[in-house]
Amino acid sequence: MNKVQSYKIKYTPIKGEMKANRRKINSTLYWVEYSFDIHDMSKLLMSTSNLNEKYILMDLLDVAERKKNWHFRQENFNLSKASELLQALIKIHG
Repeated sequence: MNKVQSYKIKYTPIKGEMKANRRKINSTLYWVEYSFDIHDMSKLLMSTSNLNEKYILMDLLDVAERKKNWHFRQENFNLSKASELLQALIKIHG
C-alpha cells in the first residue's frame, strides 16, 4: 500500500455518529498530526505525476485542513506547544 492509499483510508469518513467529550480530546496533538499530514501530503502532491493521485491528495488536503482548523478553535488547544512539537517532528522526519 502506498502513502496516498494510506492517507485515503485515514481521511475517509466513518459512517455513523461519534460522540466524544471535547475536553477529553487532546486538540494540540491532533492539530500537530493533521499539520504534519498536510505537510507530507503537499510534498506528495508536488512529487507525483499521476493525475488521479493528485486529485485524491487535493481532496484529502481539504479534509485534513478542516480537521486541523477545528482543533485550533478548541479551548484545550495550546499553540506554543503545538508549534514546538510540529517543528521537532518536521526536523526529525523532514
